[in-house]
Amino acid sequence: MMGMTYLVLILAVFSVVVKSQLKPQVSMVLTFKQVYSGDTIIMSCDNSTGKVKWFFNKNEDQNQANQTWRIGAASAKNSGSYECEYNGQRSDNFIINVLEYLPPATLSIKSGEPVINIDGSVVLELLVEEESLLGWCCWVYKGGKVRRIKLKKSLTTEKHKVLTFQPNRLKDNSAIYWCSDTTNLRSTPLTIKTSARVVRMMILPGPALLGEKLSLRCVVSGTDRISHTIFYKDTHAISDSSSSSYVIDNVTESDQGKYSCQATFTRSDKGQPNTVISTQQELIVSAPPMKAVLSESAALSCSCSSCPSGASYHWYYKQHNTQWLPKGVSNSYTDFMSAGRYACRAVWKNGRSALSNIHHLTDDVDPRPTVLLITIVVIVLGVVLVIVGAILMYHKRRTGEEPIYQDMPLMTVKSQDGGDGGYEELHKKHGTKREGEYDTLNTTPAEPAGGEKTEGAYEALKKAEGKEEEYHTLEEGAAKGGDGGNGGYEALKKSKDGGTGDLYHTLGEKGAKGGDGGDGGYEALKKSQDGGTGDLYHTLGEKGAKGGDGGDGGYEALKKSKDGGTEDLLQALGAEGGKE
Repeated sequence: MMGMTYLVLILAVFSVVVKSQLKPQVSMVLTFKQVYSGDTIIMSCDNSTGKVKWFFNKNEDQNQANQTWRIGAASAKNSGSYECEYNGQRSDNFIINVLEYLPPATLSIKSGEPVINIDGSVVLELLVEEESLLGWCCWVYKGGKVRRIKLKKSLTTEKHKVLTFQPNRLKDNSAIYWCSDTTNLRSTPLTIKTSARVVRMMILPGPALLGEKLSLRCVVSGTDRISHTIFYKDTHAISDSSSSSYVIDNVTESDQGKYSCQATFTRSDKGQPNTVISTQQELIVSAPPMKAVLSESAALSCSCSSCPSGASYHWYYKQHNTQWLPKGVSNSYTDFMSAGRYACRAVWKNGRSALSNIHHLTDDVDPRPTVLLITIVVIVLGVVLVIVGAILMYHKRRTGEEPIYQDMPLMTVKSQDGGDGGYEELHKKHGTKREGEYDTLNTTPAEPAGGEKTEGAYEALKKAEGKEEEYHTLEEGAAKGGDGGNGGYEALKKSKDGGTGDLYHTLGEKGAKGGDGGDGGYEALKKSQDGGTGDLYHTLGEKGAKGGDGGDGGYEALKKSKDGGTEDLLQALGAEGGKE
């Protein structure tokens, strides 16, 4: 037993002696092949056992004396050569080139907090936006060692872009998680810390970016009944209020430091208040990487002047949840689903830009109701215009642009044989179909045969005042009275014979003398007796009807038109029928 103890001691001394003789060497604890903006860098000075000296670009950093050098958030200023010196020997240069953009995949907290209780756990989500998850695996650095996280192969295929997994419970003070594929593409690293106290100070799982807005929270396990909170930076109180959060509107380098909070809380409404202070958590501030720009106009547009030309633009949405949700790929975005916060970023094969400025969309300015209202108004106006157009077309067809019937020309009508004082048929306007409407006569005096102008002209039939269905014929001159004298007139009256048809009588110029057909007498207009279906009416001659042969003073029947039409065409008397 004693021999074994001596052997172990001898081996330990030999190892120290060997290391003291070996040249120190700088290595990366986190085996990142490429270093992106915001990455956590942990360098180790191998072959050393005690205090070492660290050099950056040949200059010694007096703040670094441990075997490891940790950079919380890398940026372009951290690019350069690193060396370490131990026992008088200096290592070779170790070159680090920090890319000014983010890795192509995102690792984020799906469920849980960046600071958890000891033996607690979180649910993480891996998102690969340009490629698939084929060949990807995840890693964790804790307790000074890097370990691989086993993932189900069925969840890392060509069909998958998103992977959700839960690591083992965390008992160490902190752990760094990241994922990578076989071609050295990887995700952003994510730091989870633990605390044994019931009050925990919540900071970001990554660096705070210069110029951005930041909210720090004080959380009590098992209750949200926090009545009073004090926030500290290092050892100085920076906020003392009833609010459990502290907001930094514009992050600067001076905001970097260690933060803690003190909370007064109760477990129930009647419980006793407790006051507990949290452990300190370090806030790291970093310069922002390449950043996309969101422009607001008719539609939201995304651009990035410093990004590669082949980059695509991805859109994200956040409402009440703490995680950004993908909303599509396009240079512009118009598909607003609901109120919330919108942002975008540029993405290419081996990198991404930082998230753009955030567009806040509230319920009051949600463009969806406006677009819907405009659409409805346009549709309604279209329907109204169609209806109005249809009404106008219908009205136009009913009324026409011109009168259906034409007035007779202002001249004396002529007979069919060309003689003066004859008659013409009253014709309908060509193309019309309405029945029972005839042209109006002109009001010029009629001339007898031979062209001599006589009395006995006509004017339009007018209703007699105060009487129904009685129409008067006027002389050419003014009416002198109702006694039937020269130039006078009498009303056309219905027949009193009790017949079923309406028989109208024409009076002589000097009044009715009797019913015998004498001078100045009259006879009734009778229906045709030929058995026809149409009503034929006859007009008497000037001196009474002498017969049906059409002689002097006789009459002719007003006959229907012979053109086959259904309308009645009335015919006027010859010149002798209108003479005194």
